[in-house]
Amino acid sequence: MKKYPKLFTVLGAALLVAVGTTGFLMYGSEHQKRMALEEEMKILRKQSNESAVMQSINAQMEEIASEERRISDEQRDAARQQTRVAEQERQNAEQQRRQAEQERQNAIEAEHRAIEASEVAKRERLTAEQQRSQAELSKRVTDTLNYTILARTLGTKAITQYYSGSHELAELLAYTATMFTERYHGDIYSTTIYQSLAMTSQNKTVWNKHKGSLTDIAFYDNLGNDFVTCSTYGQVFKNRVDDDKMQSETLINDPNYDFRDVYIDRKQGIVYAVSRTSHLFVIGKGGTLKLVPVNVPNLIRIEPSDESANANVNPNGKYYILYGERGMALFDATSNTIISEKQLPYKVMSISLKDNVTILFDDQGQQHQIFSFDDVKTTPVPVSGQVTAYDESEDKRIMVYGMNDGTIYLIKQQEQVTKLTGHRSRISKIKINGQRLYTASYDGTMNLWLTNMAKIEPMGLFTTQGWIINFTFDNKRIFIWTGDQNGNLTRALISVPTMIERLKNKLKRNFTREEWDYYVGNNIPYEKIKD
Repeated sequence: MKKYPKLFTVLGAALLVAVGTTGFLMYGSEHQKRMALEEEMKILRKQSNESAVMQSINAQMEEIASEERRISDEQRDAARQQTRVAEQERQNAEQQRRQAEQERQNAIEAEHRAIEASEVAKRERLTAEQQRSQAELSKRVTDTLNYTILARTLGTKAITQYYSGSHELAELLAYTATMFTERYHGDIYSTTIYQSLAMTSQNKTVWNKHKGSLTDIAFYDNLGNDFVTCSTYGQVFKNRVDDDKMQSETLINDPNYDFRDVYIDRKQGIVYAVSRTSHLFVIGKGGTLKLVPVNVPNLIRIEPSDESANANVNPNGKYYILYGERGMALFDATSNTIISEKQLPYKVMSISLKDNVTILFDDQGQQHQIFSFDDVKTTPVPVSGQVTAYDESEDKRIMVYGMNDGTIYLIKQQEQVTKLTGHRSRISKIKINGQRLYTASYDGTMNLWLTNMAKIEPMGLFTTQGWIINFTFDNKRIFIWTGDQNGNLTRALISVPTMIERLKNKLKRNFTREEWDYYVGNNIPYEKIKD
């Protein structure tokens, strides 16, 4: 026993410790349980509280949900009501749209009807205007015809009164005829009107300065006051006209020569005069003379020549060709010498210009264009007979041939040939001025022809007591100048505006009422002719 006292002590202590530990453990376990229960109670109470809260919340939520359902129902009912209202409004809008569409259709139809009515009105107005225009045109045509006939009648009466010596009344009648013609767009070149105008405006002046036949007239400048004339009696005069008075300066006066043509170099102021005696005179500015013999018989013409292609001449020189009846010569104007001559196998009957190139008409029915001294183109004359004069319009659409027997052939467009008769003997010169054709003849008459008329007939401008050898226009084409067999120089006014102005200035009074009623007509309103 004594051996194991400490063991028992130890065991006892251990047992105590174990019991104590067990007790402690048991106490701790109970405590934990109690604590756990308390915790569970807390949790339960919390849960219970939370459940109550949740129930309260749920109740509130149910109340809210119920309120929301009520509101939703109200909103749904309101929405349905709005839908019904919207549907009604849509139906109303649709009905209004249909009504608007119908109204638009009605408006379109009304517009179409209005347009149709407007078109009908326009057509009716246009028809009315056309009828009115036609009526006015008919009236104008009637007035034009009546006044044109009246104007021609007045022209005839003017000529009659002029020949009877009643010049003052003739002037009134002629001017009135012209006035009505212009007012109603008539033809001022109608025979009686133009002749009465030319007669009463005193359009012709005659000077007798030369002996022998006056063969050519050449102007110095565009003013038409200074010019040169020549004659078959060996005379070459320099002339100046002022206020219908002519002064002449003798350049050559030698009956041993027979001058047929003069040409003026306007830049140099040099006059070239061709004598049929085979001589060329060069007349300088100061009147200096140089006589150049030419080995070509019967000289009749001088024309400038383009010799630029001629290898035998100075390309910078100035050249002329002298034409005789059976030959030609090349003249160098720089050295005043003849540099070449040749004979022609035909007789030259007349000389003119075609396409601004000299053309010769021979006695064998041929025409020869002289492009240069050595460049000659020969073709047949397109008309039968002996050509003594030729001219063409500026646009080259009209060609006119004057014949030895007085016949004139007018060719338009190189096809249509019209034979004109109005002269009794050789045609000496022809000139075209626009649509007006002027012709002169050895029968002593100067005629005017209107080439644009359906029937082309001559209108006598004036007559002379001898052959008309030559004529020309001044550069402004106000006057026509003629030279005749007796040496007379005749200047005739051909510008209608100048004639009318001259006649107007000559008028001394107006018609009396009695004169107006008798000559013009009491159905025509009286007018003062003179301002």
